[in-house]
Amino acid sequence: MNPLAASTRRDQLRLRGVLSALDWYTLGIMAVYSLLAIAFYPLIPKATSILITNALFAVAIIAMAWLGQMLPYRGLRLLRFFYVIPMVYPMYQQSQQLVPSLHPHDYDALLIELDRMLFGVDPTHWIMRFAHPVLTEYLQVCYVSFYLLPIVVALSFFLQGRALTMLRFGRMIVFGFYVSYLAYFALPAIGPRFTLHDFARLDQELPGLVLTPILRSLVNEGGGIEPGEPHPERVVNRDCFPSGHTMMTLLTIVLAWRYRSTVRIPITVVGVSLIVATVYLRYHYVVDLIAGAACAVAMLVIEPRVYRWLVECGIAAPDESTIRQMPAPEPPLTPSITTTMEHE
Repeated sequence: MNPLAASTRRDQLRLRGVLSALDWYTLGIMAVYSLLAIAFYPLIPKATSILITNALFAVAIIAMAWLGQMLPYRGLRLLRFFYVIPMVYPMYQQSQQLVPSLHPHDYDALLIELDRMLFGVDPTHWIMRFAHPVLTEYLQVCYVSFYLLPIVVALSFFLQGRALTMLRFGRMIVFGFYVSYLAYFALPAIGPRFTLHDFARLDQELPGLVLTPILRSLVNEGGGIEPGEPHPERVVNRDCFPSGHTMMTLLTIVLAWRYRSTVRIPITVVGVSLIVATVYLRYHYVVDLIAGAACAVAMLVIEPRVYRWLVECGIAAPDESTIRQMPAPEPPLTPSITTTMEHE
């Protein structure tokens, strides 16, 4: 056998430089969760489920990376890049299986006090002067678009054939999501809809039009509250601080403009409305938003450095190498756009 071909074959089998930064970010968050589940196994009700799920996910990620190198199937290579979209929410859910067990104290009183120190009022009470069913309906729709916004931006790059830009965008977004989930361990909180308002009267005090009750119910169920739950404050997810909605929406908006997405203007309008909705709809304290914005800025600085370290150490494949597996390569760009996209 040709020595060069044999060496290439061995590298593929060893996954040397095959796993991307996206893969390592996902494997990393699963490793953290799994180590916590093992270390505090008696305290975590679903520890076994976390360990089994993460083991299966890890095997699937590595298998896709390896097969993507070995087999030239378009569907497999597309899956290789888009699998991370449905992976984000399970990682969020696992964080909420761990947080109440490992840090069983709510810090809402502290967050309320910080809001009052900064503004002299409770912002969710103050903003009620602007309440109107039409505004409520609009903001509730914007709020539930949270996970859709980065997907829309990523698809805008993909449909333009800008695969390298899509990978860079996705890399930063996924890293940000995972960091936000880990940040929930610091100051668990349930939010003002439970502490400053009567959750049972939310539909009467802040009514919408047609979609609001349906969307509100979906948000509740996604946050751990089943219909008819007698004590929602006990079971709701502890995910208020920092505001992941603010952090990830700002990150999406900034990157949409940095990389000149074709949908950057509507994304900005909906995104800013979503951030306002977090307080108007009583999901967050304003201090949550401030912390979320600070985290977004931090991600713009930290993630590129983490990526470069992974590449320089030979742990992750460079984006330019990874992108060669994509079925549709990125077309030539004008110098100005290329310069903007290359800036990290």
